[in-house]
Amino acid sequence: MLKIISIITAVVLLSSCSSMDNLYKKVLPKPSIVTIEDRTGNTQENVIEADQSSFQSQGFSKNSANTSSIVEPVVVTNFRNTDVSFVLYFSYDGTEIDETTTKQIIKHANFMRHNPTLNLRLEGHADERGTREYNLALGENRALSIKEVLGLYELSSRVEVISFGEEKPVLQHHDENSWQKNRRVEFVYQ
Repeated sequence: MLKIISIITAVVLLSSCSSMDNLYKKVLPKPSIVTIEDRTGNTQENVIEADQSSFQSQGFSKNSANTSSIVEPVVVTNFRNTDVSFVLYFSYDGTEIDETTTKQIIKHANFMRHNPTLNLRLEGHADERGTREYNLALGENRALSIKEVLGLYELSSRVEVISFGEEKPVLQHHDENSWQKNRRVEFVYQ
């Protein structure tokens, strides 16, 4: 009898927690300020400008940049022709996102908000230095840091993260110039 009472109590508590989450999502405003805390405890607030551009879905066309048979929506092709970057680069062993990178991510966030049928795959990459496992984790963490920013715009359910580590380098040379181009996250719309 005591087990049944404790199970019923647990179910009631858990069901009340899930309804509280929905209540918080409805009541809390959408974030417009990104707060950054450094290790010394100082807090810095950056107000990020909203990208006012608008992209409307117009159908599909073949992606001329890709030789595979992937069909890309025309709206994505048009978006590629703007000043937005579909590849973001990172420092050696870095996953941090600077202000310039944040502005690029915000352009992608606004694009996704205007095109709710599109999903995004973030492909994380690393240079050849380090072990295979470390580079896979580093590529994943880079993509996850971008997904975290997109999550501020409630888009994380439409974002998939995959890591290729060092497996798909853009440049094959063994110098800093090549390594810099290989430390990246690519945006692939689906």
